[in-house]
Amino acid sequence: MKNNFNDTVNSFFKNYQDRGMKKWQGFMLSDHIATLNRDKEEKAKVYTEKDTMSETEVSQVLLQAFANNKLVSVQLKEKTLDKKIQPDIVGLVKGYNKDKIVIGNTEVELSDINHIEIR
Repeated sequence: MKNNFNDTVNSFFKNYQDRGMKKWQGFMLSDHIATLNRDKEEKAKVYTEKDTMSETEVSQVLLQAFANNKLVSVQLKEKTLDKKIQPDIVGLVKGYNKDKIVIGNTEVELSDINHIEIR
């Protein structure tokens, strides 16, 4: 009986061909497609340019948001290489670092802000 079992096991592994990554391909492919679709949707978004604010107006909103611990949404003047508006920077006004304002984890120069609003 034991010899027959060993023969069966040995025969199985002699003829067995592992499919390797093929057996995981369907799983990884669906995750990959979902990620690609999310990236495609993100790139397809079109952001509209908001009214330009003066540095004084921007400073007043920054001060109010900082004093009241409110989230702000900041649109920068700088555009992408293909001349599109960048997504807004959203975060709390944490303070200043040298000449830059810290919003969330991003440092922004006051002169680079096109529009800011409290959320």
